Amino acid sequence: MSGPMVVDLGDQGFWQDPYPVWSRARQVGRTAVTSKGEPILLNAADVDLVYSDDAFGQPGLMPLERLGINDGPFYEWRGRTMAAHDGPVHRRLRESLGRSFTPRRVEPLRAALRTYAEGLLDLAVAKGSFDLVSDYADELPMWLTCEFLGLPQGSRNDIAEFLAGTEEGFTDPMTDEGRQRAELGIVALYGYVEELVETRVERPAEDLVSDLLEAETSGVISREELVALVVNIIGGSVGSSRAGIANSLLLFIQHPDQSDWLRASPDRIRPAVEECLRYRPPFRHGRRKAVRSVDMFDLQFQEGETVFIARQAANRDPARWDAPDVFDVSRSEKRHFAFGYGSHFCLGHALARLDIQEAVHVFLERCPGLVLGVDEPHRVPFTADEQIESLPVVLAAA
Repeated sequence: MSGPMVVDLGDQGFWQDPYPVWSRARQVGRTAVTSKGEPILLNAADVDLVYSDDAFGQPGLMPLERLGINDGPFYEWRGRTMAAHDGPVHRRLRESLGRSFTPRRVEPLRAALRTYAEGLLDLAVAKGSFDLVSDYADELPMWLTCEFLGLPQGSRNDIAEFLAGTEEGFTDPMTDEGRQRAELGIVALYGYVEELVETRVERPAEDLVSDLLEAETSGVISREELVALVVNIIGGSVGSSRAGIANSLLLFIQHPDQSDWLRASPDRIRPAVEECLRYRPPFRHGRRKAVRSVDMFDLQFQEGETVFIARQAANRDPARWDAPDVFDVSRSEKRHFAFGYGSHFCLGHALARLDIQEAVHVFLERCPGLVLGVDEPHRVPFTADEQIESLPVVLAAA
């Protein structure tokens, strides 16, 4: 009897279109395995279980240690974030952010975001040809993040430059140059956030940083944790939303019938975006670590061993979705894994959904005739978030 299918995550070509590989792996067995021997979860029910069963927890700093990062500013920052902890520490940090991510804070930003998106596309369309990534998908998340956090809009370029480095800190394989850029980026971003915090100490506002300062005053979090959380939110909210916007726009360009269906009734935007998130999740994968020896998924885990969670594969599980490889914005909504599941479910999901919904809504309203300038865009390999490098488009009339 043959074992599970081996998936080579070091193959650049795999990251361009992994779905045929995930489909074949599912046909071979319940799980797959990486070329390094790490088990891979493929099915939605198993991903539900690993995210909810107390036998598994966050891998903490292990992913960085596997990349050879065992010290330094990037390592120290990651150790202060929610993603590095479970249990009481995680709950304490998460609760300190609770009221900031409520609909009362997020929803009022919708109208201003739509206006900003309209302005971006009007400028781009006037050129006749433009890039949907650099001219649109890159811009919207940064603008919204600044509004949400109370950051000066004039700082967008500086923050984007800092993030360009920090995003490399989780790339596998890690290079010396990539690590250096990640370290420089996190130091610069820390310095920026520390200045912002001092400003809010003197002039509080109704924003996330001021909320966290109240949590610090009441003893819930430390100043080091406060700064680390803000840095984490800036990076997490920008990268995932950018990936979600770019992938969603590409899907609608490639499926004009789905675009027409949504244009006919713009109030269908929510289920349409949920289908985009299912079909092309912004975050491709995750990991969990066994906190004790356990038998699960027809496998034996020793304490400390990890499992690779293929969110892309789970989001196209035929046991949960009919015709999962068909992009159908009219399908009935079912819970997907674009934002994870369980206690570490993405806290900023409402902000990301708002970003993608308005980006798609304005795009379909203002750009009914676009031709993609490439046969298939290039996707950045090895990263957790599915980044599209470029989406050049030309107006059909032009």
